[in-house]
Amino acid sequence: MSFFVTLKSVQAAPVIQEGSIIRDSEIEAILLEIMHPIFRVAGLDPKLLNLYIVASSEINAAASIDFSIFINTALITKAKNLDEVVGVLAHETGHLSLGHVARFQDSINRSSLIAMASAALGIVAAIAGSPDAAMGAMMAGQQIAMGSLMHYSQGQEASADQAAVRFLDKLGWTAKGLESFMAYLAKQELRSVDRQDAYMRTHPLSSLRVDMLNSAIGQLKTQGKPLPSRLYERFDRMVVKIKAFMNSPMTTLIQHPPSKTTTLDRYARAIAYYRNGDLQRSLMELDPLLDQNPKDPYLHELKGQILFENGKVAEAYAAYQRALSLAPDNPLIRLSAVQAALELPQVDLTKELRELHLVLRKESKNPMAWHLLAVIHGRQGNKGLLALALSEKALTLGNPELALSQAKRALHLAKEKTALVRANDIVRLILSEQKKNG
Repeated sequence: MSFFVTLKSVQAAPVIQEGSIIRDSEIEAILLEIMHPIFRVAGLDPKLLNLYIVASSEINAAASIDFSIFINTALITKAKNLDEVVGVLAHETGHLSLGHVARFQDSINRSSLIAMASAALGIVAAIAGSPDAAMGAMMAGQQIAMGSLMHYSQGQEASADQAAVRFLDKLGWTAKGLESFMAYLAKQELRSVDRQDAYMRTHPLSSLRVDMLNSAIGQLKTQGKPLPSRLYERFDRMVVKIKAFMNSPMTTLIQHPPSKTTTLDRYARAIAYYRNGDLQRSLMELDPLLDQNPKDPYLHELKGQILFENGKVAEAYAAYQRALSLAPDNPLIRLSAVQAALELPQVDLTKELRELHLVLRKESKNPMAWHLLAVIHGRQGNKGLLALALSEKALTLGNPELALSQAKRALHLAKEKTALVRANDIVRLILSEQKKNG
């Protein structure tokens, strides 16, 4: 994914900047576990899904081109429960399955997807990918009229509601969350626009639409069952995690004082102390959780993150390796492990190269993966593959000029046939786009 800020490297930062695209293995794993079944019953390939989590105080979500779904953190943290989030995600999937997004496909340049979608969500886009994996430089996104992107008609919204109900019914999941979320929005119908939630502004709502939704849910033969209890538990932890990273550490510590010793409270405090630069207190909160849950990959990952950013590279690498052994298919954990490995005094570059290629099979648009690949090729003295990796990184960051120059450099320096073919493809692609755009 091209534009992102990881939920790491925010140590000593009071708040993640509004509009950042967040990457976090735990949060994505939970949301994808929900989204993939919905995609399947909708007749869509889950492998095509591009899920973007946007740091925003606005309650909103949106479906866009390229099978992309954007969900704002506020929708997650302010929802009454997981069922409401599931209902909204099913609704956005309805827009995709019904072809409502197709009309945008020809008019939107793929590289502008996030900037434009972010503008429609009422936020600014963020570009990240600094070499040291620190928080990326924030840039203002492209501003467009809200009505020109992902602003559907009443009829389209109603049909997406009906599709969502069908999807949830097929899965045997309750649709009550969608019903309660729409009821919450319906109360805002008579408010002035500036006092409505962003979701209300980008998803036209009327009392008739709410009545149609309620009727569809009422006509179901079964009212569906709640999701597995473990998902509700993981959702609660996801909410706590997002708040702990987005709110100031002081706010988190006030909300989760030391007198509270639940898993969620300790988790929140571990993050707050980490962001305050207090390694000892952070680990004092996290280690008991690891003792209780030794097979939880995301706790080990968080420990690796805390240790890595406090200069404990060898210990961090060990923690990441433990996390990876528990979640071997998670590319973000694998990427973090590679990043830590490259900071060790001695590193097996051939092994880490293999690890990066495993990451790129699933994260071909991840600029940090391409950056680390460039680092490895640079250390190995392969200038041609170094240039190609930098070209790929520039592509993911929406910088065609840099991508073109590095691809041309790769054509002069690379010896590998596959690299030459790819570099040539990049050059032709960019020149074709430039010609098309005048």
